[in-house]
Amino acid sequence: MNEPTGCGCGGGGGGCAGGADAGATSGARARRWGDADGEHIDVRGLSAPMPMVAILRLLEEIGAASRTVIAHLDRDPLMLYPELAQRGWGAQLLPQAADQGVRLCLQRERAPS
Repeated sequence: MNEPTGCGCGGGGGGCAGGADAGATSGARARRWGDADGEHIDVRGLSAPMPMVAILRLLEEIGAASRTVIAHLDRDPLMLYPELAQRGWGAQLLPQAADQGVRLCLQRERAPS
């Protein structure tokens, strides 16, 4: 597997692999956990705009405490990217099987503007 440039998660292993640890959300809530790859949030199965809201809320909660967040989504969150940039976070798509949705590695790049 190719390792994404600049992402602390390495694109595989741990809960970041998209396997059992990254199971679908239950009900209408995002699932969160932490491991060696960083803080994870699984927002698959949530209706718009809840995935973006849950991810932005997590980033506000953790502040500068964590530099890497792995987001597990149903599809590429195009509306999320400008919000991340405004808050000083960058995003990189991680390798993932097509039937498991999309994984993004989010990393703090600078202080929010």
